[in-house]
Amino acid sequence: MRSRSSWGVILFIGAALSVTGFCILDDAYWAARREHQLLFVGAPLNSLAAWLLVVAVPIGAAGLLLLLPVLIGRIRRRAVRRLAGWTIVGGAAAAATCFGVVAVFALLEATGIGDTVRLEAVDGRSVLVTQDGFDGDVVDIYTENGSFYYKWARSAPELSGWPRVKDRECRLDAGEAVLLLVCGEKTVEIDVEEPAR
Repeated sequence: MRSRSSWGVILFIGAALSVTGFCILDDAYWAARREHQLLFVGAPLNSLAAWLLVVAVPIGAAGLLLLLPVLIGRIRRRAVRRLAGWTIVGGAAAAATCFGVVAVFALLEATGIGDTVRLEAVDGRSVLVTQDGFDGDVVDIYTENGSFYYKWARSAPELSGWPRVKDRECRLDAGEAVLLLVCGEKTVEIDVEEPAR
């Protein structure tokens, strides 16, 4: 009994820490978005944050499944214990639907509904090209603006649609004050500001 409740507490604390990490990373991501920037650490930061939420849901549920029977079993009066048990079962059934919806949307966010492609020029400058995941009609280009920050440079409707940017042969050519993004036969000119260091 003691090890079961100990594991329940450990899992529940793990879920709480995971949700806290999600909140911190998601706040940082949206603070950057308000400044028309994208935080990118190998993947967009909101995708990494969403993975923490995806992990938190089953860990928290497992922790509660281990912890609640032990706590309910400590209630001495039989009628109160049964009432508490049935109330928790009913609440868990209702909450499972809500947590399932949260888990589905967190999984969609974690796996990336859209595409983010990082391209690097020979001189070391790089851009991120994002494309929405539904019909691919929204394409935005971000230029480097610090270690993990990319600043919005322009939209690129000429790259929208199919095939998707990630499936094309794209390269980034460096110029003096501009970068040229070449995807197949289409070329997009990107004005570059000096990144804030």
